[in-house]
Amino acid sequence: MQETLSSAESTELVRLWQRRQTLSPGDMGTMYRIVGDALVACNPPELQVLGEGRQELVAQFIYVKVLRLDADPDEADERAGHSAPSTAFALCAYFRRYLIDCTRASAFRRKLSIGEQVSEAQLEDALGAGEDLEGCLAEHGLSAGAVQLAARAFIAELPEPERILLCEGFGKEAEGGLSGIASRHAIASYHYRAGRLGLVHKREGLTADYAKTRLGGWIQQTLGIAIEPGNMAAILQVFKILGAEASYA
Repeated sequence: MQETLSSAESTELVRLWQRRQTLSPGDMGTMYRIVGDALVACNPPELQVLGEGRQELVAQFIYVKVLRLDADPDEADERAGHSAPSTAFALCAYFRRYLIDCTRASAFRRKLSIGEQVSEAQLEDALGAGEDLEGCLAEHGLSAGAVQLAARAFIAELPEPERILLCEGFGKEAEGGLSGIASRHAIASYHYRAGRLGLVHKREGLTADYAKTRLGGWIQQTLGIAIEPGNMAAILQVFKILGAEASYA
C-alpha cells in the first residue's frame, strides 16, 4: 500500500504540479518532500528487476520526471492541470511506469547516476575509442587545462555539503553510495542537495532540464557547452576531468 496524502498535501501537490516548469528552489523542495513521502511504501516489482538502490531510483524519478522541464511527447497530457496527480496511488502508478521504461531500456542503455565512478573503459566506450578527446573540447574553445582550472574553481565555490557529495560521490567509489556519504557526514536532505547539484541524473542522454542543476549550469554557462545530444562527447570529457579533480580536492 502507498502512504496516504493529506488533503493539504494533495492540494499543494496539484498546485505545484501545474506550474512545475517554473518552480522556485523552495517549491522544488516541497514537491520533492511530498512525492518522496508518498512513495515510501511504493514497492513495484520492477525495483528488484533493476537491481539499483531504491532511494537513488526515487530521486532519479523525481528529478527526471516530476521536476523536468521538457516532458516527453507521450506525457503531454500530464502537462495539463487536470492531469496532475493528487493521490499517492497515482504517484506510485507514475513511478512504476518510469521503472518499466527503465527496464525496457536496460538492454541498450546503462543507467548510471553521475555520482558513480566511470572507468576508462566505460569512457572510451561512450566516447569512441581513439576519438580526439581534446578536439571535442576544442570545438567549444576549451582545452583540458582550462576545464581543469574551471573544475577546481567550481568545486571550491560549492557549499560544504554539496562539495562533500561531489568529491566523495563523483570522484571515486564511495561505500554505500550517496546515502553512505550523507550518513558519514550527517548531511541533511542529501537527495535534494544531490538532485539540485546534478548527481542523480543519468550520465547518458541528459535532457535540457539538466541545465537547471548546478553542474548543468556550470557546463552550459561557464564552459559554454550546451546540454544537447550533439555535445555529449565534450560533456563526458568534462565529467572525466571533473571527476579527477574531485578525487584530489
